[in-house]
Parts: sequence; C-alpha cells; structure tokens
Amino acid sequence: MKIKISELENSKNKTQLISFSEIYEEFNKSVPVKANLEIQVIGELIKISGNIEALLNLTCDRCLKEFTKELKFRTEEYYIKNSLNDNYINEYEIKDNNFLEDLNGQNEIDISNFVYQCVILHIPNKLVCDINCKGEEILSKYMKDEISDPRLEIFKKIKIEKE
Repeated sequence: MKIKISELENSKNKTQLISFSEIYEEFNKSVPVKANLEIQVIGELIKISGNIEALLNLTCDRCLKEFTKELKFRTEEYYIKNSLNDNYINEYEIKDNNFLEDLNGQNEIDISNFVYQCVILHIPNKLVCDINCKGEEILSKYMKDEISDPRLEIFKKIKIEKE
C-alpha cells in the first residue's frame, strides 16, 4: 500500500487515517499484521504514528521449539520530503529529533514496507518460548559428552613441566 504525498497534502487538515492489514510470509502465513495509523504533514515533515499488532511464528533460541509471540506496540516515525544531505555536509552531533527517514524527493510512502520495518525492529533480540525455558532437555540429545577430534589427540600426550 502506497500513500501519495500530494494526496496527503490536499486532504483535510493534511491528515489521513489508515487501517492497514497485510499478511507477511516471514511472520505468519495465516494471520495478518494490523495497523491503525495517522499520517500527517507538518511543514517539510511527514509524521506517521499509530498502533501495530502482529502474531509472529518464531523459534526459541534455547530449546529450538517453534512458538507464537504477540506484538502490540505504538510507533511514531518522521519522514522529511527533501534531502537532508544539503544541510549537513560536515560532521554534526545527532540529537533525538535527527532520526528522520529521507524521502529524497519521492512522491509516495510505502506503508507496507514501513509496517514491516517496524515489526522487525520490535522483535526481541533473545527469542525465548517461556521465561522458564531451560532448553537443556531437547538440546542434550544433540550434544556429546566429550568432543573428540583425532587431530587433537597429540595434545593429550604433552607433558608440562613446572619449574
């Protein structure tokens, strides 16, 4: 789904409300990602804010079982219509309000891509199916008690003399 900036600027109060629902193969093939977004033009900026909900199929990092995780979060992003590169030729300090997506003169915003990126950024770094997951039971069948490599046998014969 793409939103044309010219239509956004001509809309009432330069604001559009969007209810978005799309299935992403990477997350869950049967449940769509849903978003209720408000897109607003503020001078040279375009603000996208709203709520996103997703049900993700993930794999536990500890026990390797598949599980589903529900994500519900609020997002707020800013786009700038014209290029930022003209204003910032030299080095500069990054502040809170400097995190803007540069549209580089494009005439539309891809909402599908925006929602996809928001979901990706909200997936936890450590994927665990349960807070009490030990993971040891399932992984133990894949682990050997002793790792032996015939090439390393020579090191077992080395004697270290202490002075």
